[in-house]
Amino acid sequence: MSDNKYDLDAAVQMAHFRFGLIAPVINGTYTEASQTAYFKRVASEPLSLPDGRICRYSYKTLEKWVSNYNIGGIDALMPGTRSDKGVSRALGDTAVEEIYRLKEKYPRMNATRIYEQLLQGSFITKDVNVCAIQRFIKHNDLKSARNPNMRDRKAFEEASFGIMWQADTCHICRITEDGASRKVYCVMIIDDHARLLTGGGLFYSDSAYNFQKVLKSAVSAYAIPSKLLVDNGAPYANTQLSLICGSIGTALIHAKPRDGAAKD
Repeated sequence: MSDNKYDLDAAVQMAHFRFGLIAPVINGTYTEASQTAYFKRVASEPLSLPDGRICRYSYKTLEKWVSNYNIGGIDALMPGTRSDKGVSRALGDTAVEEIYRLKEKYPRMNATRIYEQLLQGSFITKDVNVCAIQRFIKHNDLKSARNPNMRDRKAFEEASFGIMWQADTCHICRITEDGASRKVYCVMIIDDHARLLTGGGLFYSDSAYNFQKVLKSAVSAYAIPSKLLVDNGAPYANTQLSLICGSIGTALIHAKPRDGAAKD
């Protein structure tokens, strides 16, 4: 795809990513002493963009996004040009996957050796600095000798009802109808604090449309949540859901790829 071609899906994903960062300020749920203190905390560490790249933002940039959102809504958070302009594109998807593979197979392998392996395998070019590998390992919790895919799990619970809902889909049984066996899927939405089932439904397909029906019913019954935590399955990772959440002021949060257990 040409760099000059506007990619709507990428722009929507970036708008959702930006909204996720400023949502605590939009919704008034930040716990720092001030909005500026919150933005400075967020900007103090590198952030993972929707396509997996790592970058840093100035806290003033986040403040500008709030202003843009207040004026033009979610559309005002969409980049007008290529979303990665001006940001290092050193580590592509294949390089990232190889880093995970190497750390899983050789947990004690250091960044320098991984860098050499990536060069030898043509996953990166010599233009990439070993520091990029070191930063990726550090900020993705791959430094220790333990299994890099086993992340520490800390129990968490939001302070009150309506701050965060969690959603998921599961296959529960098969039903024979008109002589044909069909899968039945259960879609559920639960409030993180109250553990109240705010939405649910049974369907013959695990689709984005069916989840959005459940979400609409839940919002109609219990009002709009500040955050919605979901996995990266097709019903939850799509442009339409991003636009819906952005339009109603809900931060759509996806569990990290390869880390669906983060929702537990």
